[in-house]
Amino acid sequence: MLLLLASCAPEAPLAVAVPAEWLDVVTDHAASLPHAVLVTEGAAPPVAGALDVRLEADDRCEECFRVEREGEGFLVRAGGVPGALYGLAQVMEWHGWRFPHPFHTVVPDSPSLADDAGLDVDFAPEMERRGYHPHTLHPIEAMYDVWGAPDVARAAAMLDWVVRNRGNYVQWPGLDDIASDPATAERWRPAAAEIVDAAHARGLEVGVGVQLFGLSNLQLAYDLLDDSGTDAEDEAAMLARWRTLTEGVAWDEVSLSFGEFFSAEPTLFIGRVEMAYDTLQEVAPGTRMNAVIHVGGNEDVQVEYDGRTMTYYFLATYADRPIEPFVHTVMYYGLYEDAGGAYGMDAFTEHREYLEAALAAGEQVTYFPESAYWVAFDVSVPTFLPLYVHSRWVDLDTLRAAGTPLERHVLFASGWEWGYWLNDAATLRMGYTLPATWQDAIRPMYADPATADAVVAAAEAERVLVDERLAPYLAGRDIAMDLGDTQGILSQPRRTPFDEVAGLDAAARAALEADAVTGMRTLADALEEAGAGLDAGDPITAEVVDGLAVTAARARYVAALYAAVLAAAEGADPTAALAEADAAYAAGEAAIVRRHAALHDPEPERLRTRNGNPTLYDYGYLTNADTLCFWARERVQARKLLLDEAGSDPGCTL
Repeated sequence: MLLLLASCAPEAPLAVAVPAEWLDVVTDHAASLPHAVLVTEGAAPPVAGALDVRLEADDRCEECFRVEREGEGFLVRAGGVPGALYGLAQVMEWHGWRFPHPFHTVVPDSPSLADDAGLDVDFAPEMERRGYHPHTLHPIEAMYDVWGAPDVARAAAMLDWVVRNRGNYVQWPGLDDIASDPATAERWRPAAAEIVDAAHARGLEVGVGVQLFGLSNLQLAYDLLDDSGTDAEDEAAMLARWRTLTEGVAWDEVSLSFGEFFSAEPTLFIGRVEMAYDTLQEVAPGTRMNAVIHVGGNEDVQVEYDGRTMTYYFLATYADRPIEPFVHTVMYYGLYEDAGGAYGMDAFTEHREYLEAALAAGEQVTYFPESAYWVAFDVSVPTFLPLYVHSRWVDLDTLRAAGTPLERHVLFASGWEWGYWLNDAATLRMGYTLPATWQDAIRPMYADPATADAVVAAAEAERVLVDERLAPYLAGRDIAMDLGDTQGILSQPRRTPFDEVAGLDAAARAALEADAVTGMRTLADALEEAGAGLDAGDPITAEVVDGLAVTAARARYVAALYAAVLAAAEGADPTAALAEADAAYAAGEAAIVRRHAALHDPEPERLRTRNGNPTLYDYGYLTNADTLCFWARERVQARKLLLDEAGSDPGCTL
């Protein structure tokens, strides 16, 4: 816990002198550090054994700063609170601090200047908006902190982490519980207001997400219309919902979304988007609005309008209102690379072309990609995928090289554990200063160079998931996805089910073996090699060791199951391959047990167990990872097919 020292007691490893007008916010910001911090007003004498930093206001931009030596300490000149906090974080990082996770700060044993190359340099953000969107429709850490039962101190730690990683905008979706229960709304409102005020004090703008139509509301999101009726009925319903959400809470922006796998008649849709904007202005004048342009190649979300066929969500761009498009992509796929069949799409060409055209025309538009997908795809399997950092960097670098650099970027996130904080923190920082290479986005995040090298090597090895379309074999599948596939409703890239292997011809079996068996084994080899020799005594390195181990085990497990099914299809004995799968399962389970006993979050149980929360799910986002549900589901399916064993498949969903 923070001990705010009011005298010059030398127990604080960090001493910060600030102007009077910044005293409260710097004090609050320092409270989320895991050690004592001496914060004083004005110029304070040096503190023996501490890193001394003085913050000073000048006439540069709000988010700009410069660091200079001042005696034995350092002076941060900044134009405003955000620049001052960025500068403070920069000085700390030069002395060995790291900010990987909101509840895990790496603190040096003895602060010392590791790199002074940035002294006497003017720092300014390259991108106007550097945003973070924890997707609180999922049962992730931030959902419990900003919505489920808002915890202002924990939420403030998240805000501080965003600031330390150079972000300036946060946004999270609202949940329907405050619409259905007035008592819940009254409990939620004062805490939500306090969290938003804390964000504003730190220089962050704040948005909240809502869905337009209840018919498309698959995850208990806060929606504006349970059922669409007449113009008058819908207007009255929207006004009531806006009042519940905004009264007493000073949101800067509302993000309007439209669900997935759903479409409405174009004219009605556009009219209701305009109505949503107008009614918001009536209730909360001046609140901005953005609209999420989701992806979807499925037939049911393709519409005809304005003389062309388009993905349904693009209809929002036809609204005659100042609504900013948030161009979305999913998983670790990006604008300029293969999309692997995600959401039925081979590439996000429509989204890329729209974004490029908007940037070329000087229009305000935000790119809204993901750093985790959660549901059966990555962290809930679990797998460690620094590949996300590569994908996020490629998009930003390609746009800049084309002469249309992105000005506004918001990252869609689904949890921090298993190293997924890396994808978030590294991407936030890319917006302030885009590094020359994607490797340079990863390396500064780790204090230990060997650990950084291992993560870079893992990301390089994981390129096969995109380049060779091996993603569906590393990912899991739940029963809802399998049912969706039968209806032509696609989300994750599809893989060949075990029960279809026997019906494949020789060429198709050879291709499957190259992908699901040889490809996965080669990936496992590379991940094991990347992690060889790492010292797991350090907590951050231990997380990397566990992440590489579980991902390698996952790859070997899937390879072995497919090897067994292919062997049986050829009339061979699958027993040896099944034994190999069991060994890989055990290795994965051991890594999960280690990691789930050492999670960063101080309240880890709610992340890996079933519990009541206002999302659609009655469990934390690591629950299926904790039980290896996706692994167990595949094991049951393979053994039923090969050995005629009894048993039902785990659904691994609700």
